[in-house]
Amino acid sequence: MRDETALTARCTQRAYLYLERDHDPAGPPYSDRDRDQMAFDPDEVTSLVGLTPTEAWRRGDPAARAGRPPRRFSNWKYGLPEVRTFDTEEVVTALLDAIEPHATGITNAYRALGMRGGVMVVIWMHGVRNADGDVAVSTPALSYSRQTVQRLAQLQLAVHHDQYIELPDP
Repeated sequence: MRDETALTARCTQRAYLYLERDHDPAGPPYSDRDRDQMAFDPDEVTSLVGLTPTEAWRRGDPAARAGRPPRRFSNWKYGLPEVRTFDTEEVVTALLDAIEPHATGITNAYRALGMRGGVMVVIWMHGVRNADGDVAVSTPALSYSRQTVQRLAQLQLAVHHDQYIELPDP
């Protein structure tokens, strides 16, 4: 990759903690029982965990976009702002630093409300077009140290990655 491409290709990432009911539905389509299992009161989660969520809703709340059906499940997330980095571990450890003081509350939510937790890392790779017209995309480092894996395990957190590529116009 040319130096000019290295300077302009970029990657932005964010991570968030999510708590959800410990239920694996067979759907969609979801049965009434599945929908009941996916419903919870986000205020109860907030009270137990001790963190104010950055995003939360109840099943049945209006959808974010007009004309869409009401929310089919409840949601509780605590996230950090997006950062420009190719180092995914940096994003995950920053989130762990923020949530570890609330480990007891997270465990209490698991037990009291039948919840499970995870970390979602959302990765946007932004490509560039070099002087020759070729598209270049740099990808992030998706690796974790033993210490980070142990920290995630201590909180009983799954890890998921959503990756998106944004290419320049032709």
